Amino acid sequence: MRIPPIQVPLFVFRRLGPRLKPHRWALAGATIFLLLSGSIGLAFPLVVRHLMDAAFVDMDRSLLNRIALLLLALFSVQGLFNFIQVYLLGATGERVIAGVRRDLFAHLLTLSPDFFTERTTGELTSRLTSDVVRLQGVLSYQISELLRQVLYLFGSLILLTLMHRQLTVTTLAVVPAVVLLGGLFGRRLRRASTQVQDEIAEANTVAEESIVQIRTVQSFVRELTEARRYSGRIDLALRAALQRALTRGVFFGVITVVTFGGIVVVLWQGGRMVLAGDITGGQLVSFLLYAVFVAGAITSLASLWGGYQEAQGSAERVFELLDQKPTVADPEQPRHLEPGGDWTLSFDDVWFRYGEDLPWALQEIELEIPRGE
Repeated sequence: MRIPPIQVPLFVFRRLGPRLKPHRWALAGATIFLLLSGSIGLAFPLVVRHLMDAAFVDMDRSLLNRIALLLLALFSVQGLFNFIQVYLLGATGERVIAGVRRDLFAHLLTLSPDFFTERTTGELTSRLTSDVVRLQGVLSYQISELLRQVLYLFGSLILLTLMHRQLTVTTLAVVPAVVLLGGLFGRRLRRASTQVQDEIAEANTVAEESIVQIRTVQSFVRELTEARRYSGRIDLALRAALQRALTRGVFFGVITVVTFGGIVVVLWQGGRMVLAGDITGGQLVSFLLYAVFVAGAITSLASLWGGYQEAQGSAERVFELLDQKPTVADPEQPRHLEPGGDWTLSFDDVWFRYGEDLPWALQEIELEIPRGE
């Protein structure tokens, strides 16, 4: 029996939390270097502002050279911080996912036979491979990118507000539309991704059955029939994947138009302020860079939300299997039999079948086996 999908917005992180705890120091280190790298990125528009003013307002060649060298130094340090952060988070993600794979496979081996009559080998293999890979993407990429974009979003907004409040209000006008679109398309992406994974699992089942019984398939000249079965399943998976790609494309296309349309308005409004002498060209460039950071962060967060919705469908399936309980479980305190005892093995009115909806394989079995027989 399938466990109903668990609809919790942060379901993936809640279930992976206990597995991340042993790696908390590596995660803390990755977070620190990510914050340092992001802080350098946030300083970039300010440095560019001084560079532009040095070139076009002060006409100071020496200052221009020093600022350019400072930018190169900042980017070099940022590259080092990025390397450390990516390695720490990637290594942690690999270790956690390896543990999930081991635990999932070991748990499958403990489940009762009736479970395997309801689930095909192809489906279970798909859970161990493609679904777990999606979880790996959450740990290795999405978490760090989420933190980075949140830092860029709020850091840029704070600096924008300090620089010019009127232009900041114009920049923020697109946020409600992006949030609404994220909620609307996120649910559709999760449903579409879940359907794709289900169809791929069915295709894997057809392939596994045909390959395992290849001698039977060839003996009865069923190669073309099995190929058509597999092709039909792949067509269904392709159709679902194309629908997912269409939904994703519309989502990101609309988000791009909305966010960068706001940038155009900011550019127009800021250009009028430069012509009026209210701000310098360097100030406008730095403001635009921060506005681009905000727009890029909003677009990236929308993309991450869509990717998270897809990963949540895979996570629900993986943890559904981990939560599955065997219908026939060993006793919590089994009786220990000493070797050499005068024991007799008895079956008294034993009935057995592989599933509740399947016929009985054994009925009214009465059997007694004395010691030594």
